[in-house]
Amino acid sequence: MDARNTVREIFLTALEACSPVRAVTNAMSVDQNRLQVCGRTINLSDHPIYLLSVGKAAVPMYGSARNILQDYVSGSLVITPDSVDTSTFAADNILLASHPLPDQNSLEAGESALSFVRSVPENGLLLVLLSGGTSSLMCRPPDGIGIGDLRRAYELLNHSGMAIEEINTVRKHCSEVKGGQLLRYLHPDATVGTLAVSDVPHDDISVIGSGPTAAAFSTFEDAFQILKNYNLWKKIPLSVQKHISKGMDGDIEEVPADSNSSNSFSCIISSAKKLSQKIVSLSQSRGLDVYKSSHPFNDDVEQVASDIAKKVRTYIQSEKGYKTVGKLFVFYGESTVEVTGDGKGGRNQELALRGGMKIADLNNVTWLSAGTDGIDGPTDAAGAIVDSSTIPKAERQGNTPQEYLDRNDSYHFHEQMKTHLKTGSTGNNLMDVVLVLVAYN
Repeated sequence: MDARNTVREIFLTALEACSPVRAVTNAMSVDQNRLQVCGRTINLSDHPIYLLSVGKAAVPMYGSARNILQDYVSGSLVITPDSVDTSTFAADNILLASHPLPDQNSLEAGESALSFVRSVPENGLLLVLLSGGTSSLMCRPPDGIGIGDLRRAYELLNHSGMAIEEINTVRKHCSEVKGGQLLRYLHPDATVGTLAVSDVPHDDISVIGSGPTAAAFSTFEDAFQILKNYNLWKKIPLSVQKHISKGMDGDIEEVPADSNSSNSFSCIISSAKKLSQKIVSLSQSRGLDVYKSSHPFNDDVEQVASDIAKKVRTYIQSEKGYKTVGKLFVFYGESTVEVTGDGKGGRNQELALRGGMKIADLNNVTWLSAGTDGIDGPTDAAGAIVDSSTIPKAERQGNTPQEYLDRNDSYHFHEQMKTHLKTGSTGNNLMDVVLVLVAYN
């Protein structure tokens, strides 16, 4: 068995099976002027449709929806990362913005989104096709917070080691479009439906893309406490401090805790959980025994690596299950990394490096860590694939893995060892996946 190729093929095949195009196709249909979506039936004779597609999966989600809805669409707007190839996208309603840090284009996209939402008539149906990356792609900071301060705030949050729920809580309170605030610009009698591709643990729609159409359930005080807990309050730009302080003093209205539920609906159309289930079925069809974690991981990257390695090691030591060609361990979630070094990398590349260090004394174990969007941190890699021999080989070549970790420089370790997994942008975003294969000889 070519273990590296096996885990790579399983990952990529499952990802294709859970593509945004298929997710949208499975989530909606039109028959005789009636739209079936998210368990609802909507008469399209009475409700003109407006499509707002935002995030890393915005282009394929929009294309699929437009193919289904065709002439029922009265207006549309697509906002996607500037790293996405849109050369074959036949539309003039697309805006490109920066990810993971916002730029001036992100502000312009935010303003365009507000104008678009305002254009939806009282009998209109606004369908929001939401995916990860929206937080930086569509921004409208409050007065007093400029793009420079906003970028710096995002950078501090991204490098802090916070969970995504905490990061997006702070983001919601530095914005006028997040945390359900986008709906403040929608006609009160209009209907809004959100179809989301989830990139967050537990598939909480209020966290995906900072929940532009979802109630926030958090306060300015919550944002302050998060920043304080991570020792960021005094490091965050002064303009952000002032805004949050005004919110705590009651001088600024809280982010909505109610998203006008009578006129709104939402559904998760694809998720890491669904992807992991597909991985299981593909693996079993190859004759592999499979263990799948029932809960997403969201701890510090070292803790995640330790927990996974412990599970694998316990299995190997039990000497059970040697009736198949191998056993695949399937995990999904999103680890956190506190960036203190000046190296280059991403959480999946670091997780693979840490995992490789923990399986170095085992035999025939292969470890894949990858981001489903194909972009791990500010790099051109989705992640990496290591095995039991990677670390011993690196050390024989004079490379010290711990030194790479100390610099947060996992990219250059994997570049040196030729262990990168590079897929290019996948147009998808379903958190991260870890596959650990124990092959039997």
